[in-house]
Amino acid sequence: MEAVIIILIILILVLLFKRTFSSAIYAIVIVDIFLRLVNFLMSYINIKGDVGSFLNRIPASLNAVIINSTNGIFEDILLWAIFIVYVIFLYYIIGNFIKKR
Repeated sequence: MEAVIIILIILILVLLFKRTFSSAIYAIVIVDIFLRLVNFLMSYINIKGDVGSFLNRIPASLNAVIINSTNGIFEDILLWAIFIVYVIFLYYIIGNFIKKR
């Protein structure tokens, strides 16, 4: 539950400072990519002690946060919302790539 609160705080801060839809999409994807990178590092690097136990508590992705924090139809709605965010992010990335060419 703590991870959901942290992610919501990050999103609220981004919306307060940027106030655009695209910045919220980028913030969500940045958080997810960060969680996936930390999970990858924890899988291949054995860190012991307090740092290792702290890093082991970090969820693998936003999908993992949603699955661990909710259930039922609300979980399905949030997972589909994350899917839509990824589709919008892909649209932004492809648009930026085409513009730069």
